Amino acid sequence: MKLAIALASAALLTTTSAFAADLAPAPVEPVVVITPYNWTGFYIGVHVGADIGQGKVDAADFNGAGFLGGIHAGYNYQFDGPWVVGLETDLDYSSFSKSETVTDGAGGVFRAKFKNEWQGSTRARVGYAFDRFLPYITGGVAYGDEKISGLGGGSNSNTRVGWTVGGGLEYALYDNWLVRGEVRYVDLGSHNFNIAGTRHKTRFDSTNLTLGVSYKF
Repeated sequence: MKLAIALASAALLTTTSAFAADLAPAPVEPVVVITPYNWTGFYIGVHVGADIGQGKVDAADFNGAGFLGGIHAGYNYQFDGPWVVGLETDLDYSSFSKSETVTDGAGGVFRAKFKNEWQGSTRARVGYAFDRFLPYITGGVAYGDEKISGLGGGSNSNTRVGWTVGGGLEYALYDNWLVRGEVRYVDLGSHNFNIAGTRHKTRFDSTNLTLGVSYKF
């Protein structure tokens, strides 16, 4: 009799333990929250690429390409959503240089050289962020130099002001390091100048293709 009672008690305890185990809460898996990248902040960087220029003196075209490289700095602000606005400035060295034959208004024929040795700009930027990807458009004021030599034994060098517009794609490689590709059109306009008593007309515009890297603070 005692043996039967002991066996029944053991069976009851086993059943109760199994039932309690079934009722125990399952372990909670940790939830990983991925925070979207935020583009707000100051940044500074460098870029290199090509300056595909179209110069003109009177009726002569000075078309060619050169190296372009420099520094940029700016600030981005991301709204509560994907829209990003910013302001950026850059200063670049340009190796654009082209020589052509020019016939001036007085009938003189000269071997002239057209150079653009530096460019810069101050621009607004507007982008739409896809987390770490930021396609953007940009536009603003452009400035740069024009140097013309070989006309009537004289030369002319001036800083010109114009406009620029373009776009690009930026990617946040790490939280602080950004990489980009950009294409911009730069127009420094048309201008008149005198060399050796003869009046000339010049203009310069270019398409700039650059790759860059920035550090975001």
